[in-house]
Amino acid sequence: MSSLIKNTKVRIKKNLHTLYKNIEIKEKRLNYLFLEITRICNLNCLHCGSDCKSVSSSNQLSTESWKKIIDYICVNFSNKVRIVITGGEPLMHQDLCEIGAYISSKKMKWGMVSNGILLDKDKMNNLENAGISSLTLSMDGLEESHNYLRNSRIAFLSILRSIEALGCSNLEFKDVVTCVYSKNLKELDQIAEVLIENKIKSWRLFRIFPSGRAARNKELQLSFDQTQEMISWIASNKKALALKGLNLNLSCEGWIPFETDMTVRDTPFFCRAGISVASILCDGTITGCSNNHESFYRGNIMKDDFKEMWINRFDDFRKRDWIHEKNCNNCDALKQCKGSSIHLWDLGNEQPNFCYYKDLC
Repeated sequence: MSSLIKNTKVRIKKNLHTLYKNIEIKEKRLNYLFLEITRICNLNCLHCGSDCKSVSSSNQLSTESWKKIIDYICVNFSNKVRIVITGGEPLMHQDLCEIGAYISSKKMKWGMVSNGILLDKDKMNNLENAGISSLTLSMDGLEESHNYLRNSRIAFLSILRSIEALGCSNLEFKDVVTCVYSKNLKELDQIAEVLIENKIKSWRLFRIFPSGRAARNKELQLSFDQTQEMISWIASNKKALALKGLNLNLSCEGWIPFETDMTVRDTPFFCRAGISVASILCDGTITGCSNNHESFYRGNIMKDDFKEMWINRFDDFRKRDWIHEKNCNNCDALKQCKGSSIHLWDLGNEQPNFCYYKDLC
């Protein structure tokens, strides 16, 4: 009887989640906007999906252009839209705090994603004075494994300093992500200890997907057994870490069967790219997730009406009719998966860059 009750609860939760997703897709409500204010970066990471460099070859929008974009969002959407500043490395942009303060002046909340190399307590104070409410840092293992992936001898000491600064801050959301690969898979327990010690509240684990530089380095991809090991580790440690104040989740980068999903994520998988999340890249390109392949680019903020595009020209993200022309069309999980995460796809290919369902099942 207990098994029947459990299965019934799972089925109800799955149906409710499907209903919720359908409502979100129909509403077309923009909740999060990612602004890639620079493609310049102070690292040369082995797994970089954007191939960021110390000197950008891309045309980058001016600070005044970013302010006009923020004004546009307030007028045409709402000041309830949350802004997330990305790069490259945002701290390499000389006007980062000016842009952040401008967002705050519009009564909007904003956050940032950083590699932590330049972050210390003084810079954290500057960011807090500019009104930042959330910050995501990347810790990819202990010293050897973190430095290897980040391709830097100073990266580990820098991330320890930045995590300490984040932990001491007054930010609402203190988040660390870890890109899991073969060299750090056995170090997750130790990483967790560092985060708990520094009062970090949120930790997300990613499997590195083959995009950008990572596509040219197969050593960074988890094997079938390693993928299962990561999933099992999250499921086994999620509750215990929560009791210590650290909320652990598998990241949003891929669909997995619902029964497993409930053991590794707070909320079941839902790729919100182009549904409630949009991105504007450093040259003004409009897309869903900032990691999307260029086949999902939808226009440019400097010449196109973003709101009109958001309402009428994001069907590839919402309806996903293209999936029926791909190899996924014959998969028994297609109805629930819908092709998984958009950023795993190049519309010119027949299948995603990787599939959790294929690995796990």
